[in-house]
Amino acid sequence: MQIGTIAFLNWQYPGGGGETVSRNLGRFFLGQGYRVVIYALSRYDDILPDEDRRDFELRDVKRLPGKRIRIDPDALSRSLREEGVDLLVVQGVTIAPFEELRRQTACRIVFCLHSVPLWEVYAARSKRAADIPDPTWARKLEFLLLRRPLNRWTGKIRRRTLRLYAAMLPHLDRMVMLCPQYRDQMARLLRESGYPGGDAPAEKFLSIFNPLLPAAEPVRTPKAKVVLYAGRLNYEDKRVDRLLRIWRRIEAAEPDWKLRIVGRGREWDALHRLAQRLGLANVEFLGHRTDVAPFYREASFVCLTSDFEGWGLSLVEGQQYGAIPVSFDSSEAIRTITCDGEAGIPVPAFSERKYAERLLAAMRDEALQERLRENGYRAAENYVLEVVGREWLRLIEAL
Repeated sequence: MQIGTIAFLNWQYPGGGGETVSRNLGRFFLGQGYRVVIYALSRYDDILPDEDRRDFELRDVKRLPGKRIRIDPDALSRSLREEGVDLLVVQGVTIAPFEELRRQTACRIVFCLHSVPLWEVYAARSKRAADIPDPTWARKLEFLLLRRPLNRWTGKIRRRTLRLYAAMLPHLDRMVMLCPQYRDQMARLLRESGYPGGDAPAEKFLSIFNPLLPAAEPVRTPKAKVVLYAGRLNYEDKRVDRLLRIWRRIEAAEPDWKLRIVGRGREWDALHRLAQRLGLANVEFLGHRTDVAPFYREASFVCLTSDFEGWGLSLVEGQQYGAIPVSFDSSEAIRTITCDGEAGIPVPAFSERKYAERLLAAMRDEALQERLRENGYRAAENYVLEVVGREWLRLIEAL
């Protein structure tokens, strides 16, 4: 099939890692002569970069009425036909009407999962009463007494999630995972589930790293006594509250160091309150920043303390600029990014004490920092846009 127009479907735009991948790949595809359209269920015009307005064709996704978020399948299908979309790249939007899109359009469909397989299970288990919509006392009580025990101690969410992906598979041309381990794990889980659609051929599953734009010079700069977090401020996966508690240990031992938090999200107010309650003096909340490169250039370390992390885009972005990644060793992706401790600092999940100890030890060891930093520069070369983009071109040629 001849591909001329490529569209990305996002939950929001701009936003987190998945949306950054849409932007980076979109730039690559434009350079290859493709037309790029970006669809989003929510668009944040206040933080939309001017170059995105200039380069991409942006489209809103119409929703069906009601409290639940549901995409209007007829409206989206009609828009895809009118735009002449040949390839739709769905960035983790599991509520996309795949069956209707397959029936009503001629476009190829590639689904990209930007997290660990079955991340929904981890998210459900970490959900708090405060996270439920319209958290009345009655709804909180129902959640605490019924839904949370079901989520944590039964296989209900796991079975529902496997059914969801199995039902999706027959309508996809490819399912793309973040690394080979995730690819093999997802294929095995779906095959063993026994749900209709789950026995897809192995060639339907691919693994492609998330791409990095070329680092903007200078990339080798003097480092300050700064630890950086860059990402969404969400509880269910990012758990920045852990980083603040870890920082209390760090700050007491190394008062010259600063923690800078770049990003926004639902936990903004709660994290400010926690920082005040912990008495933290050297923490700065900087909000959303379109250009994070200046913060990577300055930082000695870039940290994540997530419950689960599909890839950890900020870690590899940091490596480009010599910021050493530090993260809980909670997924195959983290082990890949840190090269099993040769290009970063993996920490046994989820020990805040060990995290503080290992970060403190690295802060005080300049020779270790230099070795990890140099290895990080080399590791990041595996994820540059030209390398990853060629993988996408091979995928397109195979469709």
